[in-house]
Amino acid sequence: MTNSKGPVRHIVLCRFRSEVAASSRLAFFEQIRRLAEIPDIAFTNFQCGPNISPEGYGLSFADGFMMDFASRDECFAYLAHPTHRAIGARLIEALEGGVHGLLVFDINLDNHEKPERKTRPVLHQHRNARSPRTAQPHD
Repeated sequence: MTNSKGPVRHIVLCRFRSEVAASSRLAFFEQIRRLAEIPDIAFTNFQCGPNISPEGYGLSFADGFMMDFASRDECFAYLAHPTHRAIGARLIEALEGGVHGLLVFDINLDNHEKPERKTRPVLHQHRNARSPRTAQPHD
């Protein structure tokens, strides 16, 4: 992320310990969703839930959440907020392998299509950009 002015999508994938019940997982996500109620934290489009992909490439990351920030700076403010840090510390304790059960990925949305457009053209362009020799078996 090089542009601090554009929107950012913050994606978090979790590999919970097996004894952490689905209701407890959802409780963590609800706590994170409610962070948007804090005046110093601003995000939209919060989504969460279990991985429902049939592909089998989830690397045991069975749950996740994402949200959008208006800028990189707003994302950093969320990450640095003491309430986020406290919830994050408790979340890490509930994950298989602690921090190794967490995958965080941020995307600068200025470089991608806007949410109101369909994704098919972008996927099509990406696939056409590769030479046939680099195509992967799961394409």
